Amino acid sequence: MSALWTFFALLSIVATGNTEGPARSFIVDYENDRFLKDGEPFRYVSGSLHYFRVPKAYWKDRMTKMKLAGLNALQTYVEWSGHEPEPGKYVFEDNYDLKTFLETAQEVGLLVIFRPGPYICAERDNGGLPYWLLRLDPNMRYRSSDKTYLDAVDKWLSVLLPMVEPYLYKNGGPIITVQVENEYGQYFVCDHNYMRHLVEVFQHYLGQDIILFRTDAPSDSAYRCDAVNNTLVTADFGAGTNVKRVFDVVKRAQGKGLLIVTEYYPGWLDHWGAPHARLILKKC
Repeated sequence: MSALWTFFALLSIVATGNTEGPARSFIVDYENDRFLKDGEPFRYVSGSLHYFRVPKAYWKDRMTKMKLAGLNALQTYVEWSGHEPEPGKYVFEDNYDLKTFLETAQEVGLLVIFRPGPYICAERDNGGLPYWLLRLDPNMRYRSSDKTYLDAVDKWLSVLLPMVEPYLYKNGGPIITVQVENEYGQYFVCDHNYMRHLVEVFQHYLGQDIILFRTDAPSDSAYRCDAVNNTLVTADFGAGTNVKRVFDVVKRAQGKGLLIVTEYYPGWLDHWGAPHARLILKKC
């Protein structure tokens, strides 16, 4: 009886010991200038899908089409103004149901490049910043170490980041990288303390091992303006751009590491009352 009990006990240990599977990992291999996904070399090819621009009922349809087109990742901004239309009033439903968006991406088989700002540009009113910030202080300096601004940012990120932390790749979710701010190198303030603060906040909530990146229209001055440790340097440019020149600038800014295009423009946006924008290709 004792031997039989021991046999079943050992069988139970073996059966329950294999339920978790191998740990998931997504890291930068700086020696070979590549990503490693679960220990294997990996390259993502992504497209943009901003959940707040697409009705929730169409998210899965759009993601499925992205997957069928050969993409293995999507990137999205997070629009603070839509999620917090008034101070302390948070919206995470309907077109702002961020959890369902991330879960749908994983269901379809797309990884996620997460761009939470807090400033996103994205051709949105106030760059995605809530209008009520200026009600707190009409003289507030956006995107800086201005205390009133940072207090509001910190409060918002204390809501957003813990909510998405379970969706990081290492935790079983689809998020592989996170962007800090957005094209900050083109902003005249160049507040390095602000950028350092954001990195510290992201690492506090998402872990020291989270892959953070920044992006700019490539220039030496832009990359100096938003320079901050523990972030990958990436580039924005469009068709017709000399890619070698772009990546020469990126290499000067970060030394070694991957060469990443965060935004590639096959066309351009239209402005109200202006002629339709046409992309003129020329030999570079």
